[in-house]
Amino acid sequence: MPISYNLIYTGRTETLIDDFLKNNITQYIFLNDLLIVVYVEEDFNEDLFKNIDQVVWWEKSYSMSSLIEITDNIAQGESALQTINIPYMGSTLYSNLDGEGVVIALIDSGIDYLNQDFINEDGTSKILYLWDQESDYGSPPEGFLFGSEFTREQINEAILSGDQNLSKDEIGTGTMSAGIMVSEGKNNPSYRGIAPKAELIVVKLRSYRDLFREGRINYKNTDFLVAISYVIQKFKEILRPVIINFTLGTMSGRENDHTLLNTFNELKKSGFILVSGAGNQGNTDIHYSGNVSNGESVDIAFQVGDDKNLDIVVEGTEVDKLGVAVISPLGEISTTVFYSPNFETFTGRFNLEDVDYSISYNYPLIGTASLQVIVNLENIHSGIWTLRIIGEDVISGEFNAYLPNKNLISKDTRFIDSDSRATITRYGLMREVITVGTYNTKYNSIWIGSSKAPDVIRDSILDIVAPGVDIISNYLDNAFNTATGTGVSSSIVCAVISLLIEFIMAQSELYRLSIYSEPIKTYLMLGATQKGIYSYPNISYGYGVLNYENTLNIISENL
Repeated sequence: MPISYNLIYTGRTETLIDDFLKNNITQYIFLNDLLIVVYVEEDFNEDLFKNIDQVVWWEKSYSMSSLIEITDNIAQGESALQTINIPYMGSTLYSNLDGEGVVIALIDSGIDYLNQDFINEDGTSKILYLWDQESDYGSPPEGFLFGSEFTREQINEAILSGDQNLSKDEIGTGTMSAGIMVSEGKNNPSYRGIAPKAELIVVKLRSYRDLFREGRINYKNTDFLVAISYVIQKFKEILRPVIINFTLGTMSGRENDHTLLNTFNELKKSGFILVSGAGNQGNTDIHYSGNVSNGESVDIAFQVGDDKNLDIVVEGTEVDKLGVAVISPLGEISTTVFYSPNFETFTGRFNLEDVDYSISYNYPLIGTASLQVIVNLENIHSGIWTLRIIGEDVISGEFNAYLPNKNLISKDTRFIDSDSRATITRYGLMREVITVGTYNTKYNSIWIGSSKAPDVIRDSILDIVAPGVDIISNYLDNAFNTATGTGVSSSIVCAVISLLIEFIMAQSELYRLSIYSEPIKTYLMLGATQKGIYSYPNISYGYGVLNYENTLNIISENL
């Protein structure tokens, strides 16, 4: 399978295409006026990008993983409706909202489109468009390179004939998210979705296996960004409010690396709402934070399990330059990589360990102006390794190091002295995104796996928490199952927001044109339930626990 890159470019597209052809780059997708995704073969030499004047920055694709964990715990599960108390709100206008007129974009493992809970009473599908990035059954969407796009009409025909061949969700996380949000409740009324009249745009992302550990499934952020571009294209066609649900997460981070999503100007327009799970890394030992002085070195021990590859990302501040090296269990040390103005990648080998490594130094990183060093270890084996950080030219000295998301690596791979703070997925760090942690309604406490903000809440990095432990929803083969995680919580919040938007749009045309992420985020924070024993904002709770009824009352009072 080809590898892929995100590129930021300037100038005329015709000139850029000519330069691509001169360098044998033939597979690319323009996502907007600044961002392009390029697909090349595995032996591609990325130094070729330096020959193209219009390419001002590039990065190799990085992994994303699901924020939904299938838990197989129906006996102790709860329905999404139960957790937000809609059945107990009485027969009011508020409880009669059902999400009509709103569209939710689901970018995940696909959907079981033949499931009766995703079929309206008139026999038509709730799915307006379905793009299966892995399918060769049909044709790709216009302007895209791969997969098969299916319209609502084609899905309706498949429903009538019982045709299962258009697309299939083999994993189940996409179907579970869809069920939480829009299920009709035909198979079981107790498990109806929160917004059964909302409709869907579904993108089944291409999945990849064995990146770090055998058998683990991951996704690529390049394919994800292409999916965002596709949703924007459909948004322009349907002219209805669209909520994008980020049920996948990138590696955690502390710095607000917002550049790539912010290249999509449409995401800032009225009618677009972005919601992300905060991440499931609250107790997974994937983060280390430290401080280093000029001329000093800090050695960070990390344990490796039965992974075959491993990535480590080191983040510094805007004012610091750090050196980075890796030491193997047998004491071999890599090249120590210091600041270079040319975004160089240094490669080498641990001969005794038979492990290849590369260290890429980026400073200043586009979008944050901070330092970022990416260490890749190939054919790695178990043992205690060491990451060495050296203060080259520092004022602050603060740094953070991150391993991949825990569900992509061995349970034994971890930092020995880890820090559970500052573990939110990178796309959840954007100001425009409503970032949601997970609350455990069984114990009336935060879910232990919910990712946390840094010590100091900056720009509401974590906004609210919502139920997300053992939530019952539709699963594969018309069955039900339970799921846990911040992708479950984001699905609940997306459905609640669709009810809020439906209410806002019913008031007047003026309000219909004023639907933005930030006001919705503010209403959710103002309406959230807070516990008197904590101060807010809180690194675990944000501004509190989702409270649908209170939020809707606050909106009503302000319209």
